Amino acid sequence: MTDMTSTKDLAPDHWSRLNITLHWLIVVLISVQYFIGEWMVDFFDGGLDGKALDGSTVVFGYLHIVIGVSILIAALLRLWDRFTHGRPEHCKNEPNWAIKLAKLTHTALYFFLLTMPIVGLTAWLLGNEWLGDQHVLASSILLGIIALHIAGALTNHFWFKTDVLRNMLPGQGRARGKR
Repeated sequence: MTDMTSTKDLAPDHWSRLNITLHWLIVVLISVQYFIGEWMVDFFDGGLDGKALDGSTVVFGYLHIVIGVSILIAALLRLWDRFTHGRPEHCKNEPNWAIKLAKLTHTALYFFLLTMPIVGLTAWLLGNEWLGDQHVLASSILLGIIALHIAGALTNHFWFKTDVLRNMLPGQGRARGKR
């Protein structure tokens, strides 16, 4: 006997609370990274040049590293949750081109959320300036992808009149163990 249940029937109607919490945690952590990023550049360059560094540069430099690793862990947990508990289906009123763009944007977001901390940490541990430069360049690209992601959420909410944005707000996820 075969199971006739489709994957659409198994898809949850909301994101999990864990996924929503991790989404907003990553938003906050990335925001902090952009505010303290220049200290990390000074920390990295000063370390390579053997310069004496002031206390705030050292503190914010190490904080940048800790936050970067935290982003990596949060992104991995989000992916684990997404693959083990599912994700909501795309809305019916959303055109096919928008769904494809959303999938491409999410793939790019996860690519950068996973690779940037790894490249940054590797640059730091090896003292590799070229990798450090790639990490800084990637931060600018990530900003563009984030802007596209925000534009997509707002387009879904105001143009396509979907609940995509509302469903990602804190307090909107499904209870643990519910699908």
